[in-house]
Amino acid sequence: MKFNWIGSLPEKPKEFLSVVKQQLKLPLEEAFKLFYLTLRIKASSDSPVYKFLERTPTGIKFDEIGKREYLLTLSVYALREIISQHIDLKLVKNLYLFLSKDLPSEFLMDVSPKHSIVVSQDILLELLTTEGKTELPAFLKAKHIILNLRIDGNSEDLLKITPYLTNFFFVFEPKPKEFCLYTSFSISEFVLFSLKTEKFKSIQPEVEKTLEKFKALFPECFGEL
Repeated sequence: MKFNWIGSLPEKPKEFLSVVKQQLKLPLEEAFKLFYLTLRIKASSDSPVYKFLERTPTGIKFDEIGKREYLLTLSVYALREIISQHIDLKLVKNLYLFLSKDLPSEFLMDVSPKHSIVVSQDILLELLTTEGKTELPAFLKAKHIILNLRIDGNSEDLLKITPYLTNFFFVFEPKPKEFCLYTSFSISEFVLFSLKTEKFKSIQPEVEKTLEKFKALFPECFGEL
């Protein structure tokens, strides 16, 4: 089994689409699991945020970072699910209206609301760039910086680790006729993954090698874990 960090996925949505379609040749809906957005949310009241969290949306990372100020990280795959299931919520309406201005139409295809949506003036959103996320405190970076991996191996070995993954998909490679698995981790999630999979001795060298790469890139985060 081999772990490959995909560090070259573009931050800009249109460039990301081009890479996953032309170079990686991934199914688009699955590739949305690899494109993450981080937003700073400011709300004039707690109610819209609490109502959003009451629905317990899956696949998000959420932190309160100040008085009525929050940090939300989610994949486009999770965003699509939230829009399709929870568009009645103020925060989701604002997320849709804010992000639909910048995201290519393919990102929200088939989940866009059929009726008009009115923006809520008491919720302000700001999209953080990769550079912006590197300026976050270390404990937030460990949770909100997302790292994509491609894991190559035989199907039996790959299936062993899937119970320890929260976000993944398989792709069959005709040459050399084997499966690969694409997945995403926050820094803290990968540390937890490394501990939970210690019993699989065959993958430990790859896990440790990948962990060392992440430590070299974000040494300050590992003091928080």
